[in-house]
Amino acid sequence: MKSINYLSLLFFVMSSVLLFGQQGDGGSPRGIHYVHKAYKQIDHHFFEQPDIEKLRAEDRVNDSLKTGPWRFGYNNKTSLDLNNAGTWFTNSQGDRIWLLALSCEDAKTINLSFRNTSIPQGNELFVYNEDKSFILGKFTQHHLFEGSLGTELVPGEKVIVEYFVPAHNTDHIGSLEISRVTHGYRSAGEYRQKAFGSSGACNMNVNCPDGSTWQNQRNSVVMLVSGGNSFCTGALINNTLNDGTPYVLTANHCYSDPSTWVFRFKWQSEDCPNPGSSPSFESLSGSTLRARRTPSDMMLVEITGGLSNGTVPQLYNPYFSGWNNSDTPPTSTVSIHHPSGDIKKISFDDDASSAVQEMGSSEPESSWEVVWDRNTTTEGGSSGSPLFDQDQRIIGQLWGGQASCGNLTGKDWYGRVHNSWNPNGSSNSEQLEHWLDPNGTGAEFIDGYDPYFNPLDYDVAAIDLAGVDGIICGDASWPYLTIRNNGLETITSMDIVYSYNGNQQTMNWTGNLTSMQTEVVALPYFGSQNNNNSITVELVDPNGQTDEDPTNNELSSSYVAIIEGERINMDLTMDCYAQETSWYVEDDNGDIWYEGDGYESPGNDTLHIFESFCLLEGCYKLVIEDSYGDGMNGSTINQCDYDGSMQLTRETNGALLDELTEADSDFGNSITFNFCAENTADVEELEAANIVVYPNPNMGLFKVRLPFSGEKKLALLNVAGKALKEIKTTSDMTTLGYEGLASGVYFVMITTDRGTVTKKVVVE
Repeated sequence: MKSINYLSLLFFVMSSVLLFGQQGDGGSPRGIHYVHKAYKQIDHHFFEQPDIEKLRAEDRVNDSLKTGPWRFGYNNKTSLDLNNAGTWFTNSQGDRIWLLALSCEDAKTINLSFRNTSIPQGNELFVYNEDKSFILGKFTQHHLFEGSLGTELVPGEKVIVEYFVPAHNTDHIGSLEISRVTHGYRSAGEYRQKAFGSSGACNMNVNCPDGSTWQNQRNSVVMLVSGGNSFCTGALINNTLNDGTPYVLTANHCYSDPSTWVFRFKWQSEDCPNPGSSPSFESLSGSTLRARRTPSDMMLVEITGGLSNGTVPQLYNPYFSGWNNSDTPPTSTVSIHHPSGDIKKISFDDDASSAVQEMGSSEPESSWEVVWDRNTTTEGGSSGSPLFDQDQRIIGQLWGGQASCGNLTGKDWYGRVHNSWNPNGSSNSEQLEHWLDPNGTGAEFIDGYDPYFNPLDYDVAAIDLAGVDGIICGDASWPYLTIRNNGLETITSMDIVYSYNGNQQTMNWTGNLTSMQTEVVALPYFGSQNNNNSITVELVDPNGQTDEDPTNNELSSSYVAIIEGERINMDLTMDCYAQETSWYVEDDNGDIWYEGDGYESPGNDTLHIFESFCLLEGCYKLVIEDSYGDGMNGSTINQCDYDGSMQLTRETNGALLDELTEADSDFGNSITFNFCAENTADVEELEAANIVVYPNPNMGLFKVRLPFSGEKKLALLNVAGKALKEIKTTSDMTTLGYEGLASGVYFVMITTDRGTVTKKVVVE
């Protein structure tokens, strides 16, 4: 198959602010003088406006399904070359300049695709708009792949194509052919949900604090321009040779001829808020298909254009993410993506995923199913984005789903790397193993790779400290520390010096941490004190040597412990006008403990808000406010078909404390619910009951002896405190867990009407 390279990067105008990206090698066009002085003499080709209403009608259907690329333009096929179009000019030095003007009626942007193009050394190609405020180039032979090239989207409805041939090269003119002129009909000025800074308001920028430990994975994610007129997301993915081969994993349903694709890097906010204007980016063009598979919606391509020494140039800050091809469910997941063509966002599912058969797949357990937490989501344009497990390795790519800012409890499904790895009877073009494990190691997982990282011999880094932040109910905390070996030498020992509320202790860690590998270390039990608590950790003496980069060895965290607290849960269902609703929890002294606002209207979808409050014994009030003055009574206005409701319950026994029914949803400007939190814990009584969890350790299935009457709620927690499995029982003996659970430290939490007790367990 012929492989074609296009550099067709999307351009958006955001309130007259230009979006700047690195395109070509820079320089100034030589023909601007002729455009200014002799514009009417330049050959001009016009393209009529397509049927915009028909295109928009198709887009409304396609956007809602999230099963295809997100389209922004209409492709006009053409064949304009140096012989049948354009106008040649010759300057006083004998240089020749070919100019061609192109117009698309009422277009927001125009981008071009070239084929059969050859640019001899010394010749230059530029593309720019009529007022010369946006200039692409210079493009040379280096930017072509098998005779093809593409351009970034140029703002406006007119572009100028300029081809420069110096006097000494008049016998080496070369060739070019414009094969596609794309009329951009959707832009930020027209729609606020499909461009920079205006994806759904719940989307979290990748550089918010929650994403601080995902910077390498962030650098692997790219926005794709597919077929010259559509968006998807993909990610650079590592192979077992760690050689920087520029493979990109994305979704099969994003397929178009990949030789026409564009890969945009570094398009992201520098920090958490949206910037006032669009950030800059870098881009590469062109790729060749390596593998694709329908039952797990997988596609793997290899970037071909603009490479440096066979990999992505250092300017682009590339990172090749690791992967995990096992069947083991992840305990938590993260996705990094470009929703609706916006800057880079991050989404979190803090719970375990399960393998399901969805999206019309022909095979069982084709997908990982996720439900996003932390008010995050995905949208059209997120298709193909990577799903990372708790170890920051890719385990799938986005296939489709129901999630949106208006449906935060909707499910998304990701085609599994496990299913795409080496399916029975598959050829190399239908699997990942041939490409990602070319030396046949049989690895189940590998970590990521930075081709420009020059490690020291001894450099260990403290990456994350979790389980000890926010508000914690009770006195029990289990900190867990993520460490990484940034050095070349394998680390087999080090000291972890930790301080709980100023009390310093040392843990002697031993293991086998190879270069760039990470490990989660469960620190000893932290008996918290009431109110403020602090913890600091420091890594010292790797293999008995001096750490050569001590700047990344320390982490600290603080949290508030409410030892005699009780958890109260609020389940709030919004009406169709969630943006009008806010709430807060206030104690008898008028101090606000929790609050929420800034929700986005879900339209005709249902928006559920679940909050868990840790409160001291005492009485409180929950106040729900509506800025419009009609409460959450939405069903009588503008065809909203449902009203809001709320339930307030105790976590220990599920007892209903108060509720707002749909019948009472028209509460005006505000409504108040009074309730009390109680100290029901009696841990000593529970410990004395001789609760036993055994065998410990084992392979993932634990028997729990509960020698007392009444209903008991059991939860299996990971070290982050996230529930992997929950059951209720009245039996004296039960089994908790599942086979295939990843090795490590876990906790069994037993909750009764007398309180809660937690047991530490180990999976081998």
